[in-house]
Amino acid sequence: MDYAKLFKKGGWASMGRYYLMHPKKMKALLANAKKYASKEGMSKAKGELLFICQYVKDVVTRRYKDYNLLNLIVIVGALVYVVTPIDLMPDFIPMGLIDDTAILLWAVAEFSDELGKYKQWKATNESPQSSQATT
Repeated sequence: MDYAKLFKKGGWASMGRYYLMHPKKMKALLANAKKYASKEGMSKAKGELLFICQYVKDVVTRRYKDYNLLNLIVIVGALVYVVTPIDLMPDFIPMGLIDDTAILLWAVAEFSDELGKYKQWKATNESPQSSQATT
C-alpha cells in the first residue's frame, strides 16, 4: 500500500499548518509524539520520531531558522498523522502501527535534505550536554 500517496490525499498538510498556527496545540502535539515514540512497535522509527520532534521544537521556538516552511508544514502533518488515533490502520489492531511508521519514514526520506541541514546545524550549535537535556 502506498501510504505516502494516501497521506498526501488526506489533507494532513493542512493539519500541519493548523498546528503551526496554534502554539498550545503544537506543544501538546510534540508531547504526545514523544509519548508515542515509546509505544511497542515504534522501535524501528523511535529515533526518527524523536529527531523530528526536536527539529519542530527548535523551529517553533525560533532556535533554528534555516528551514523551508512548506517542508515544515508537511513534516508537522506527518507528526499529526502519527499521533492521531484516526488513520488508515487503527493502532489497536495488530500491525496497526505500520502506517504510522511508513509515514514517518517517508517524511524522513522525503525531507532528508531539510533534516540533514538541521542535523548539521544541531551538531555545530549544541554541546553534548544541552542536546541530552532537550530530548
